[in-house]
Amino acid sequence: MSEFEKQISQLPSTDEVVIMRMYDQSNTLISIVPNLNGLQGVVQVLSHIADSNGVISFQSVQESLPLWGEHVEDAKTNPQKHPNLSKLLALTTGTAVTIQKVMTKTSHLLEKMTQRQGTRMECDEFVELLNQGAIRAAEKVNGVWEPQTYVIDGILNYFGSHPNEILSVEGYPSDEGYQSTYKCWDKVALKTANFTEEDFEKGGVRYAPGSIVRTGAYIGPQTVIMNQAFVNIGAYIAGGGVMIDGAARVASCAQIGKGVKFGAGSGVEGVLEPAGRLPCIVEDHVKIGAMCEVSGMVREGAVLASGVIMASGKKIYDEATGEVIPPLEWKVGEQTFLLPEIPAYRLAVGGSVLSENGKFATDSIILKPGDLRERDTLKHFAKQGILYN
Repeated sequence: MSEFEKQISQLPSTDEVVIMRMYDQSNTLISIVPNLNGLQGVVQVLSHIADSNGVISFQSVQESLPLWGEHVEDAKTNPQKHPNLSKLLALTTGTAVTIQKVMTKTSHLLEKMTQRQGTRMECDEFVELLNQGAIRAAEKVNGVWEPQTYVIDGILNYFGSHPNEILSVEGYPSDEGYQSTYKCWDKVALKTANFTEEDFEKGGVRYAPGSIVRTGAYIGPQTVIMNQAFVNIGAYIAGGGVMIDGAARVASCAQIGKGVKFGAGSGVEGVLEPAGRLPCIVEDHVKIGAMCEVSGMVREGAVLASGVIMASGKKIYDEATGEVIPPLEWKVGEQTFLLPEIPAYRLAVGGSVLSENGKFATDSIILKPGDLRERDTLKHFAKQGILYN
């Protein structure tokens, strides 16, 4: 047994911690520590040295160095091997980090999910954490989006632990008006199936008649889900003025920022496998026109004109420079995924690009010149009638 293992064996158990988030003094998320094999000792030490408010100061780090055993010197010479300890060692006098723990009633819940061994009740407990937004399929850590693979594992475990059964929805609209109960044959219940009036009021979300939101989706306050819109398990919608218009679709594990507007009939790609692939990300204040298909990454403040189709391998041309915007390359094992990316505060429209000999045109996406934060640019596009409003 190593010195580190000896030290943590004497610390209080943290078996009921699911994940731990670490924030710097500017409240920027700088680390996520899942309570899994290889990281359980880190969770124990961090929990032990934090005060009652979750604050870990420079002084408490210095006092805790013996707990880390042989890892201290290793972290100084190889910080990438021990990233969380390295962040603590980087603290100086008067600085601190804050940890936030996501707790559950079941010991080793995350470990059971990643091994796909959770019972139906344990999977329900895990999915409730998704409902609350306490865990997400991807989070922005140090300004970079990172997939949280344990969420994919938990969702797939949920599917395996729940058989298809009759699910009833009260007051679902039909051609004859509102019928008392609509029945379906599925394994994922609706998020609002057991909501009371108080639950709806507390959530601050408007669910229009015929909207369908599966359990395991987080819907933030000040979101409107319009008629026939669909939100799948694992999706995260931040709220703060989000509009999911009629018949729009937010698929599994897609991450939607604040103030995003989705036009009618538009859709966002879902990702469940392979675990480790970055899901579709739509950052804050993006506007998506009607009948768009979104995949990959849409950066903050960008606008997609109606009918834009994003797809892997599809060229995205910058009209201002004449250059192709390279896709994000995301590796999972030996697989490489090419994720299309729309830059921040740019207007993307559908178009085509001629071949060198001019004999055929290839469907593509065109980025129009101009920054959407500039008033003159907005006026110009508004006159052309291509901004989604």
